[in-house]
Amino acid sequence: MKFSHIVASSLTALGMFAFVACDDGNSANNNSSSKGDDVCAEKVKYDCSVSGGFVVVAPNGCDSYKVGDKITVVFGTDVEDASYRIMYRESDEVEGWDLTEASIPASEVVADGKTCNTFEVVLNPDDVEPSDEGMIVVKGYGKSGIGVSKPFKVKE
Repeated sequence: MKFSHIVASSLTALGMFAFVACDDGNSANNNSSSKGDDVCAEKVKYDCSVSGGFVVVAPNGCDSYKVGDKITVVFGTDVEDASYRIMYRESDEVEGWDLTEASIPASEVVADGKTCNTFEVVLNPDDVEPSDEGMIVVKGYGKSGIGVSKPFKVKE
């Protein structure tokens, strides 16, 4: 009888701890979360579906970076080209600067309109200016069409 009482008490205490731990985390999220935060929190799974062009899903506008940081660019495309470019724009008014040493060969990009292509690039201090509305642009060298990320902050 004592053993079953100990087991029941232990399970009850463990259940209360789990409830409190879960409740604390959820209530903090409910108090400080807005719809925009929910979009920003969902970074793990990207939808790279696109028809007739490019879509840039990361950066998604939620992060801020410093000049010199390495960032991950995730995009989808159905545009088959010989090579591709990843560029940085400090605003919509400028053409932008290449963030890769050379173009990305077609053999490194899946252009099926549903696959996410992931590349790491560096916000090179020689080319990148700080901005409150920096963007990543992805496009093919020979074909028309571009994909533009949501604006993000780049600090000095």
